[in-house]
Amino acid sequence: MNDKKTSFLDNIEEYISTFLFIALIILCFLQILFRFVFNFSLSWTEELSRYVFIALVYFSASLAVVRGAHVRVEVIDGFVKGRNKKILDSIIDLSFAGFMVWVGYYGLELSVDALAIEQTTPALEWQAGWVYAIIPFTFYLIALRLVQRVYRRVTGKLEQEYALSEAEEALQKIKDERGDK
Repeated sequence: MNDKKTSFLDNIEEYISTFLFIALIILCFLQILFRFVFNFSLSWTEELSRYVFIALVYFSASLAVVRGAHVRVEVIDGFVKGRNKKILDSIIDLSFAGFMVWVGYYGLELSVDALAIEQTTPALEWQAGWVYAIIPFTFYLIALRLVQRVYRRVTGKLEQEYALSEAEEALQKIKDERGDK
């Protein structure tokens, strides 16, 4: 039971992103259907699809952290190997996490301010502060996932990141057969 719970929590961003993507497709389909077939525009679908898209982007950013798929400059990776690479990657991840906490903090201030003045969204008339809360929530989630990556790296549970790729293994095998160093 505990393994299923852990597996679910490890993949929560994937489930949420999938749900949001399906919701976005349905909302856009409704917009097209009503606008071009029924000649009637639904204003709430356009606004909701915008919020769903924004949430999808931020949850997918967290998913990219979980998978180690964020864009990065890899020039230094060719020069730094082994333990030093793990240390450098941990410093980079912790710096990234610090930035995410900083942005999340100001996003939280923005959300609280919008709730205090009772600002509402145009079509759905939702309190804007709850919509803005997507930013601090997802940025804190990204920071948590970055710290989790550092923990897994330190405890040796993130070793697949440092394994050779298939291409690197094939190249290494050719070099070994030739006797190259």
